[in-house]
Amino acid sequence: MNQAKRTPLAFFIACLFLGILFLSQAPVHAASLNKIQTSVYVNRTVQLSPTSGTASGWKSSNSSIATVSGSGLVRGIRKGTCTISCTVNGKTLKCTMNVRRKQTSRFVSNAYAKVWLNLLGAVESGSQTYGRRNYSAFAGPGANSPNEISCTAGAYQEYGENLRQLLKAIKKQYPYSFKGRDTANIADDLSYSWDSRPYTVSPGSAKAKAIQNIISCNAGKFVQDLRAIELLDAYLTNIKTLGVTNLRSAMFMAECYHLGGFAAVRRVVNRAGNKNKLASLRVSLYKDQSDNVFSYQIGDKIYYTRHELIYKWLRQYIPASARI
Repeated sequence: MNQAKRTPLAFFIACLFLGILFLSQAPVHAASLNKIQTSVYVNRTVQLSPTSGTASGWKSSNSSIATVSGSGLVRGIRKGTCTISCTVNGKTLKCTMNVRRKQTSRFVSNAYAKVWLNLLGAVESGSQTYGRRNYSAFAGPGANSPNEISCTAGAYQEYGENLRQLLKAIKKQYPYSFKGRDTANIADDLSYSWDSRPYTVSPGSAKAKAIQNIISCNAGKFVQDLRAIELLDAYLTNIKTLGVTNLRSAMFMAECYHLGGFAAVRRVVNRAGNKNKLASLRVSLYKDQSDNVFSYQIGDKIYYTRHELIYKWLRQYIPASARI
């Protein structure tokens, strides 16, 4: 009788012992690197380290792009992509390293390039507040004008094919960041031109949300800023061919270029009394309002507030004597 009463207690103790033994033998979570994909500027460093265990055998797949010390400190050497690896408990861990040049312009200083980002982001997505920008902004076809038949997205509102190129750049430079946020097979849509085949995705759709997640992550923000500066250089390259060399005037026309293309800029510059005087270009721009044949020209009243803010900020942040 007493033995029967003790049996449940003995069984409980045995199960408890076996449970403790099982837990003690449970596998430890595998180690990984603190970053599986990251960026570093040329001549700058970033620290890699394992989440557990001790790393050894650090090496770079291309030491002409990035080097790594015995403690996992990576230094960018030149623009490019390589793999940094190490060994932890017999397992090889890897990190994709993107070495980037600094976000600099070929035509303007870093300070003036920042002015460009601040003013363009403000009028495109930042509620017309200087320095504010919305990296996840998304507008469907026709949201800005009936002439827009494709989608527009990002802090600097890249339209159609430009948006595709932005997404392709993020996918190429940060494949893990892109893949982890591509919940709607956006990668498949990048195989064709969005100019020849307009991308007509509606805001709030699964594809729109995936694009917003991709472009608003840290990698997406970085690429957006870099592309905005690259676009400035592209705009200034063509604007210089029109004889515009004053920086205030050139940036004013660059913003117009971003809004309406080079043909519109050429029209404004060619009819200006002084193409290198900001006030003269402003007068020429608003002559679009007297043309009733074409709607949504860059100087029309619908864009007046936008241009006036750009005009004010350029006078505030760019010296009158600055040149490109």
